[in-house]
Amino acid sequence: MDRYAVFVDAGYFFAAGAQAAFGIGNARITRKQVSVKSPRAMLDALCHEAAAATANLPLLRVYWYDAMPGPRMSLDQSALALLSGVKLRLGALNSAGEQKGVDSLIVTDMIELARNRAISDAVVVTGDEDLRIAFQVAQSFGVKVHILAAGDPTKNVSPSLQMEADSVTALDSAWFGSHFDLISPAQTASPPAGAQTGPSSKPILASQAINLETAAASVIAEMLAPITQDQLALLVTHVTTQRTIPPEFDRPFIAKVSAALSGQRLTGDEKRHIRGQFITAIKATKGV
Repeated sequence: MDRYAVFVDAGYFFAAGAQAAFGIGNARITRKQVSVKSPRAMLDALCHEAAAATANLPLLRVYWYDAMPGPRMSLDQSALALLSGVKLRLGALNSAGEQKGVDSLIVTDMIELARNRAISDAVVVTGDEDLRIAFQVAQSFGVKVHILAAGDPTKNVSPSLQMEADSVTALDSAWFGSHFDLISPAQTASPPAGAQTGPSSKPILASQAINLETAAASVIAEMLAPITQDQLALLVTHVTTQRTIPPEFDRPFIAKVSAALSGQRLTGDEKRHIRGQFITAIKATKGV
């Protein structure tokens, strides 16, 4: 079948892409500091680059491989999962924050598609030498395998993997800069116990008598203030379809509310209550 599929190792894509777009010297940009401006626009642009590597064959679909950051999908993951032409495959994160099970998913999908002659070309966004076996087996079935690197392939793609590939091209720093936003560490950091910044940028002091809902409302306003309209739209979609708060918002939300209440440890019922308050507030921004 003369068509191609795209296989994206999201851990590599975000780490190498963020470094290409925002890295200064040896400074390391973490996954938590990166958000996607528009998942649809990013995927369309990615497929445009992938098609060029295959002489513009038709696309089967994009396979997106990532690790669950906890019991719930992240905002970017839920947004990508809902896009047409995208298959989200999820592994897990271990206690050290390392992906587990992702490589085996990529290997299995590549080999099965090649074996069933569902594709003639595979475009793989990765730098991991562990995928050599997938390249070799796919090629044994007549599939051409192309690496689409994130940034400079001489720095983040295994040389032995490059030697196995039929071609190697790269997404440059400008490409990632146009699709990634850099979140300031200050936006994701938990506040010091005893003080919290509200939407008016005035500190809420522990000495002030505020109840749980008031503290939550203030934290919600603070957390929503810096996010873009595109990110807000993704958040609305996530809480509407998943009925949960994405973990990159949930963890700091609970921590900030606790800090606003003088470090009070919230009970399970209290957490459920303010999470419902958060979801209601998000839906209200778009009249859902």
